[in-house]
Amino acid sequence: MVLREELTEYSERSARLIADSPQMDEENTKRKIIEPLIDLLGWDILSMDVELEYSVQMGSGTKKVDYALKIEDTPVVFIEAKGADTELTSGHEDQLRSYMRQVGVDWGLLSNGREFKIFRRDYDSNRPNEISLAEFSLDEIAGKQQPLTALSRNSLESGESRQIAEKIESVQRAVRTLREEKEGLSEDVTRVVTDEIGEAVLQKVEDEAKNFVDNLISSLEEQAHETAVERKATPSPSETESGYEIRITKGGSEIERVVGETQAEAMAELVDYLIENEGLLEVIEIPYVPGTGRGSRALVNEKPVHIDGDEMRQYQRLSQEYYLFTSLSAKDKKRYALELPEKVGLECEFVNW
Repeated sequence: MVLREELTEYSERSARLIADSPQMDEENTKRKIIEPLIDLLGWDILSMDVELEYSVQMGSGTKKVDYALKIEDTPVVFIEAKGADTELTSGHEDQLRSYMRQVGVDWGLLSNGREFKIFRRDYDSNRPNEISLAEFSLDEIAGKQQPLTALSRNSLESGESRQIAEKIESVQRAVRTLREEKEGLSEDVTRVVTDEIGEAVLQKVEDEAKNFVDNLISSLEEQAHETAVERKATPSPSETESGYEIRITKGGSEIERVVGETQAEAMAELVDYLIENEGLLEVIEIPYVPGTGRGSRALVNEKPVHIDGDEMRQYQRLSQEYYLFTSLSAKDKKRYALELPEKVGLECEFVNW
């Protein structure tokens, strides 16, 4: 987790820089404000895992994303930066969302050094949809450990980022409900109390009931961004519907269902099933290169390495001592997960992706 003390120090240092240069332009904002935050999140700005001016094909033209944070050469976070002298607008948000959607990147950060907006792909939507996870100012950043931790390299590699997002969104839904139903809830609390002790204190109870709901909302909002996420064991389909499920079908009929806490785990369960029960290894060549088969990245191999000998820095271990490369965008995971069952005459469908 990103430490509160580190965020406090970052906030104070950045605030001094902006106070000294309130009209700080985009280039200076990137170097002095944005890049130190990238480093704080566990990304080496000088490594190949952070690409500046990442090209995105948009229609017949090409656009540039300020920063692409990558794992195994696959972008997992896009960062768009504006100068501290520029107010963030809905147009800037739409710009970042369109880049994320076009490439299939699940996470995005928009910032001008003063304000920070974090977006993530809505996994529960059947259509591409990038939703706001958190918005906060520089002076609030120390209390936003959880949404920032979701962008850290360690959390993205471990799958913890999804858990963080689900926790925050669950609390956000609760807060919205409390705000929408505030009057009704206050009346319910008042009725319960006055039924017990009489209506002599009715006005006082009404006032305190509204304060109670307001305090509960504030407490929940603080909890969403500060409370650590506990790592959970991989769920089974009977235990939860929030995991990543893949339904394996033949001729439209389901023959098996696999589930994982992360997309990588679900994909590994799928490949394991195909190896153990459907003879996948008899119809593919190992190392297996997906798509056209002309690339250098092995999807399945006997060792956690690629065709060119580079190590798979992120993988799932399969049965029979095989390895599945999983440092892929959500879009590519689905694409390759669809490709493998076809090798043995099957299809698959996705749930909660």
